Amino acid sequence: MKLKELSVNLEIGQTILVGPNNEPAEITKIEFHEKSGEVAINTTKGPRKALTFRLTEEETAKSGDVADKYR
Repeated sequence: MKLKELSVNLEIGQTILVGPNNEPAEITKIEFHEKSGEVAINTTKGPRKALTFRLTEEETAKSGDVADKYR
């Protein structure tokens, strides 16, 4: 399946899951690096690239369709 569009909304204070054990961490800072084009986030568990995390069950439930949880 090819995506034609991807939207990611991140907020400071949002809880995400990080690492191989899906540990909860809170976003403390969001940075955009103009030269490389990378987006980095700082969390309570350390810095990481923007798309190397998982959303919590609570965040996925906010996305709208409850059935999306099972797809």
